[in-house]
Amino acid sequence: MPVATLHLLALAKSTDAQSFVQQLKQSPGTQVIVASRPRHVVIRPDIIDSNPLATEPWDLLVLLQPQSNDQDPIPSALRNLITKEYKITTGIPSKLVTNYPATNAKLRKDASSMPLTGSLEKLLREGTKESSQNLEVSPDLLEFMKQLSKTHQGPVTMLNLLHFHHPNGKESYYKYGQAFIPVAGKRGGNAKLVGNVVPPTSPEGDSRESRAQSSPQEWWNEISIVHYPSIRHFCDMLAGEDYQAINEKYRLSVS
Repeated sequence: MPVATLHLLALAKSTDAQSFVQQLKQSPGTQVIVASRPRHVVIRPDIIDSNPLATEPWDLLVLLQPQSNDQDPIPSALRNLITKEYKITTGIPSKLVTNYPATNAKLRKDASSMPLTGSLEKLLREGTKESSQNLEVSPDLLEFMKQLSKTHQGPVTMLNLLHFHHPNGKESYYKYGQAFIPVAGKRGGNAKLVGNVVPPTSPEGDSRESRAQSSPQEWWNEISIVHYPSIRHFCDMLAGEDYQAINEKYRLSVS
C-alpha cells in the first residue's frame, strides 16, 4: 500500500497556486496525485484541530506520493513559498493510485451528463436546516453553492477527514460507505480515493506548522476524496430522503 502525504497549504501572497502546482509536478521524486483549491468547510471538526482546519484560509490541497518515505515531497525552493501547512500521512491501495488518472478523467468527462433527482428543488420549497454540520443542506451551504456556481459549474471534490467513535464507529462507517455507493452513484458521486491514516508519533500530530489540539489517540483514522459532478449534485444528494436515511442510520447514530 503506497504511502502518500496530504497537505493543506497557505501560500505567500505573491505566490500563484497554479504555478506552485506546476513546479511541484516538475519536481523529481514526487508524484502529484491530487491538486485542488479548498473552498468551503461543510462539517467543522469539533474534536481534532478545528483550529486551524476550519479557520485558516488554505490556498491549496495536494496529495503527494514521494519516491521515498524519508523524503520531503515538497522541495526546499517551494517550501520557502509556504506560510502554513497541515499534513497527514496515509496509505492508499496501489490500485486506486494507479487507476486514479483514468478514473478522474472519466468522471470529469461524464459529469455534464449526470442528472439531478429533484430532491434539492423539493427541499428549497419546504425549507432548509440551520446547519450542514450533520450533512444536511443549510442556508450557508446554499449560499456557497450560489456563489461557486457563478464561476464554476463543473465537478467538485470533497475531502473527508474521518475520526471514528469506538468501538463500533469504523464498522458503521463501512456500512455507510456501502450504502453510499448506489445513493451517490445515481447523482454521479464517486469515492475516488480512500486511505488509512498513519498515526503520528508525537502530540503535535503529523502537521508541520500547526500543533494538534488532541492526543495521538484522538487523530484521524481515514481519509477519502469524493467526486461530485457539481456542487449542485452534492446538495441534491444531501437533500435526498434516500441519502438522509443512510446518514441517520450509519453516521449520526454512532456516538
